Amino acid sequence: MSNLLEVNPLPLATEGLEPVKGDIKSVPEDFVVEEIPAYEPCGEGDFIYLWVEKRDLSSPFMARTLAKALSIPSVEIGMAGYKDRKALTRQWISLPGHLEKEIEKIEVEGLKILEKARHKNKLRTGHLHGNKFNILLRANLDLGSRQKVENLVARLKSTGLWNFYGEQRFGKDQETLKIGLELLSQNKEAAKKPFYLRKLALSAVQSALFNEVLRLRISNNTHNKVLTGDVLCMLPQESKCQARNLREDQERVDQGLMAVTGPMPGWKMYPKPSDDALILENQVFEAFGFKQEVWRGFGKFLVGARRCLVYPILDLKLDFENNGVRLSFSLPAGAYATQLIREITQQDSNEEPEC
Repeated sequence: MSNLLEVNPLPLATEGLEPVKGDIKSVPEDFVVEEIPAYEPCGEGDFIYLWVEKRDLSSPFMARTLAKALSIPSVEIGMAGYKDRKALTRQWISLPGHLEKEIEKIEVEGLKILEKARHKNKLRTGHLHGNKFNILLRANLDLGSRQKVENLVARLKSTGLWNFYGEQRFGKDQETLKIGLELLSQNKEAAKKPFYLRKLALSAVQSALFNEVLRLRISNNTHNKVLTGDVLCMLPQESKCQARNLREDQERVDQGLMAVTGPMPGWKMYPKPSDDALILENQVFEAFGFKQEVWRGFGKFLVGARRCLVYPILDLKLDFENNGVRLSFSLPAGAYATQLIREITQQDSNEEPEC
């Protein structure tokens, strides 16, 4: 039986090409992220939406600081998604509308309010289409190195971004993943860990299994091939549907309108794969000793979900500067820009998850 803690390094779409080594996030302005909202505030309603810019500030810390200043629970602050700490990021957040006057008095270091508007509902996780990125990879690039970058970018445009979870998802020395595996084996000490850590740890197990399904489908060249029983994802909205007509569905995948999905396994995954797709996924789960009943008993922690295996990145552009190369592109929600940088540098990020 295989061990999730002892898997091989993740494959690279750019394997066979020469990498370009460099650094990102030397300063926050090297890593600019702008949210692509699912909708704009309508101008009326019980909630106030703020378009904010934060610099070198984590999303959880921003929420806690605002909540303390406004004397409200941090859960009252709505966000569509977390953004990187060591970066310059822009996104919408929502607050109860009766706090509008108090908001004008707040000052948080590293936070600017760029725009505000009213809306009818609280902003919730997932209320975004994705993010735009503008990233400076700091490196000394001669003409030969510039050609290497162009070759790498051309490969990525051709293959799309293999949507792996990076090492930071699993914690330093895989400690978060270890806790998740202990929780699933009913370890009593692991069950005493803080709520947020247990949630993160169980998600790490799901992420590791997703990686292994994607690894297998890359190895047999089905990561972009629609199999009987596959669950597909409409892009960019990411609504899910069952594969119905293999020829027509494959055409949509080839055009970048749809993507094949893989599992974030759980006890109530919907929609569920069937036939060849289900056999392939169960092959991975069984290889690592996971049976369906293991997910039960963890409630909403392990409901299960589907995630795109590959994202098209046709808008990927590069500009050479004196101190490196600037890469601009957009990704749907849930995809990681650091995985794209990994394909360029062919080295893993040493970042740790934010808390």
